Amino acid sequence: MGIVGKLSQDMISLMLQNARELASIEGNILSSARDKEIRTMYVTSCKAKEGKTVSAISMAYTLSNKTNFKVLLIEGNLYYPKLSESFNVNNSYGFSDLIASDMDLNDVLIKTEHDNLNLITHGSQKSHTLDVVRLNAFFCNKFNAVKQKFNYVIFDGCSVFGFSDVPIIARHFDGILFVVECEQTKWEMFQQAKEKVELAGGHILGAVMNKRKLYIPKMLYGKI
Repeated sequence: MGIVGKLSQDMISLMLQNARELASIEGNILSSARDKEIRTMYVTSCKAKEGKTVSAISMAYTLSNKTNFKVLLIEGNLYYPKLSESFNVNNSYGFSDLIASDMDLNDVLIKTEHDNLNLITHGSQKSHTLDVVRLNAFFCNKFNAVKQKFNYVIFDGCSVFGFSDVPIIARHFDGILFVVECEQTKWEMFQQAKEKVELAGGHILGAVMNKRKLYIPKMLYGKI
């Protein structure tokens, strides 16, 4: 496809501000994986607006830019898609078309300005209800072909509460990362979401603490 995704300058600036934390993502993933290879990751949260999409973009950008691995970022939140806007691309064919039709992976891939990072957006299907049967069939039958072409697949998924399909989808991934908004999401809510995903067979890697407030100067955090 001739479309090229390009991140906004605001998004790039935000990632640069968090460069130190983002640079450790791969090491944290590998160390938490232990004896299991982690190549596909489902990014979720307890509820909406916790910074899940920004975290997914940051992770994909860092893995592709710093480690030179081929990375695919998928817009898996078909209810409230945000990646198209973040990368300034028209939402043409994408993930919903892979689910609902026999389209090939190459028909929906979008290149970005970063050579090792590819994108699959929401797609042309406008329905706000997912066909869980087709969705499950995609992960059982087609997802292996996707994994063979990339070192990492990052899936920007839905939040756990309010969307019953999250545990069904998440169990198909090597690992699940929760994005938690600091001082807003209660520990009890996170614990319930975690148990819900684990009961469905999901493997949770850990949590990204987003919107963290520093009550002492940031420059001192590395010294204490």
